[in-house]
Amino acid sequence: MGVSYEVVIVDDGSLDDTSLKAAELLMTRKDVRVVTLSPNRGMGGAIRAGIAEARGEWIATLDADLTFPPAALKDMLGAGIAAKADLVSGSPYLRRGDMAGVSWVRTTPSLMINALYRGLFGLRLTAYTPVLRLYRSSFIKKLGITSNGFEINAEIAARAMIDRRVVAEVPAPLHSRTAGVSKLQRGRELKSHLRLIGRLLAGR
Repeated sequence: MGVSYEVVIVDDGSLDDTSLKAAELLMTRKDVRVVTLSPNRGMGGAIRAGIAEARGEWIATLDADLTFPPAALKDMLGAGIAAKADLVSGSPYLRRGDMAGVSWVRTTPSLMINALYRGLFGLRLTAYTPVLRLYRSSFIKKLGITSNGFEINAEIAARAMIDRRVVAEVPAPLHSRTAGVSKLQRGRELKSHLRLIGRLLAGR
């Protein structure tokens, strides 16, 4: 991409060999840093820890299971610079076929939750919940996000919309997971989103 970068790996209290693999990368690559959390703090806690540790002008977030392609970050950076954006979202909803192969059990709740956020906080974003994001560091580090769960991505996007920040989106395909097991529990996450929406509408 022609820019300097670092990779911040957040080991969120993993019980597998994540810490070993991260340590191996740390020994062989100077552009890698590792943040270790204990106990497990959830996706929100991990993202907040990574954001606090990151040192670049732009901060990208994505899952380690690579259900979103890291290559999308190139277009996202270009869009962010062109729009002078504070937030750039990689969206699987902008282009037909970008969710092909992902089961309806996964896509249907996602579509419904994202539609709810769009109706409440603005139609300029199609993707409130996906993790694939690029943030301007000066924006995200001062946002005061509090979520510990999967709803953190929606909190960030909604707060950006409430604050009338400049946002942009680029198409990004979402793939089925080829390894690992999702920790998302749909009933629990729905309750978390509803609580978050209540806080946001109350101005908290």
